[in-house]
Amino acid sequence: MKYALGHNTGTAALQAAMWACGVGAGDEIICPSITYWASALPAFSLRATVNFADIDPDTLTIDPNDIDHRINERTKAIIVVHYCGYPCDMDPIMEIAERYGLKVIEDASHAHGGHYKGRLIGTIGHVTAMSCMSGKALPIGEGGMLMTNDQEIYQRAVAWGHY
Repeated sequence: MKYALGHNTGTAALQAAMWACGVGAGDEIICPSITYWASALPAFSLRATVNFADIDPDTLTIDPNDIDHRINERTKAIIVVHYCGYPCDMDPIMEIAERYGLKVIEDASHAHGGHYKGRLIGTIGHVTAMSCMSGKALPIGEGGMLMTNDQEIYQRAVAWGHY
């Protein structure tokens, strides 16, 4: 990824990613129904709501077939969580996001170094956030990271962090 920004936690990186993607009051994100609370909770501090999508029973990641019907005029982003090292099925998710003009935020906290169809997890969506706490594959004690190739998302995340 072209831009990276350190945070004190993965939760803070997720909140910055949501804000940088324009999530705010009255908006909505789509998030998998099984995840750690930090994948969804930052939306509430931005005064947005969460629409939980079903998961694939084999991978425990968001089911792309359960996203389309959840999208409405308030939807701003799709949060995907590469859970327990399993990558989400990113190709159809990115196609859905493109069709509706939505941002895809990857939560790669549980899949450091993982791959999806030869691509590194965390390099497919519009922005990635991850935790680097002691229980993760890349532990540094505590911390988080936001990564993106989009300069506008990066600059908004920097502004959010400095605020």
